[in-house]
Amino acid sequence: MRTQGDRIFQITAEQGFPDPWLSFGDSLCDEAALSTELTRAISTARKGPSGEAGAEVSRIFDAKQANLRRCAGILDQVLGDYDASGMWDVLDERAVRLDVQDVLETWGRTQALHPFPVVLKSLEFNWGYMKEHGVRAFYEMTRGYVSRLQENTERWHDAWIIEAETGVLDRITSIECDLASIEAPMHCDVCKKTITALLYLDG
Repeated sequence: MRTQGDRIFQITAEQGFPDPWLSFGDSLCDEAALSTELTRAISTARKGPSGEAGAEVSRIFDAKQANLRRCAGILDQVLGDYDASGMWDVLDERAVRLDVQDVLETWGRTQALHPFPVVLKSLEFNWGYMKEHGVRAFYEMTRGYVSRLQENTERWHDAWIIEAETGVLDRITSIECDLASIEAPMHCDVCKKTITALLYLDG
């Protein structure tokens, strides 16, 4: 007899991750990619300041901010849609029945490459939070996290503007903000795995 984890894994293999969760996860992957691109552009601008280099930094900041607005918009839309459809109650009932350890073991066959498997730890936290507080509360918390990523980007942008105007390098803000952004897929891209287990739980 197949376990919950096996069934969910098989359905996911056949159908993939459903939207809007796939789009949300992809956008949070873009958050990390844009952060890495931004770090490189800032490094280039510091080595040889020019109008072109500065324009590239500004372009990436704009893209990063637009991407986070898209992420926030996806969550806002889902919160409203699931309120209207009663889907949160369905998901809460499934979260109670989810065998977390079994599903983690299934995903762990391919995700536990590092001694501290961040993806599995994030999944475990997500499902635990859902069981304790409810699925909607988890996504309210996630929406708050996206807001903090937006604030993080604004802080980085403000620091860059001051650096460009004064010529005084602010390396620590870049380091801190980049690290916060590149962590995002380890939580929000994992969200598509988190919700998929509930959506596909009953086949």
